[in-house]
Amino acid sequence: MFTFTPTRLVKHWPAIIKMSMDNGKVEEIEISLDLNLLPVDDYMAHLSEGNHRLFNAILAGFDGIAGSDKKPLADTKKNRAALYQHAPFTDALLHAYRAANSGEAARKNS
Repeated sequence: MFTFTPTRLVKHWPAIIKMSMDNGKVEEIEISLDLNLLPVDDYMAHLSEGNHRLFNAILAGFDGIAGSDKKPLADTKKNRAALYQHAPFTDALLHAYRAANSGEAARKNS
């Protein structure tokens, strides 16, 4: 039986950051995101308030991201603001959110 819950937290959802490299190559780096899956009206309300508000509403945490010092990046307001300015991260966040919210498999079964 399907159990309806208006908001859900999905932990450790895989996301792929795609980084452009020289000569037209793309490097794919897998990270892990904790996502708040929102009701559509809440999602749209946050979206109308701006990208950063939406990103903060759907992103509950992250793992697998290092800073320039190669140490794990802490989940802070300052670090989130920097990540939100990096298109490969925001693309990965939104793609992962849509996949998780629609029930799309994050990884193919092997």
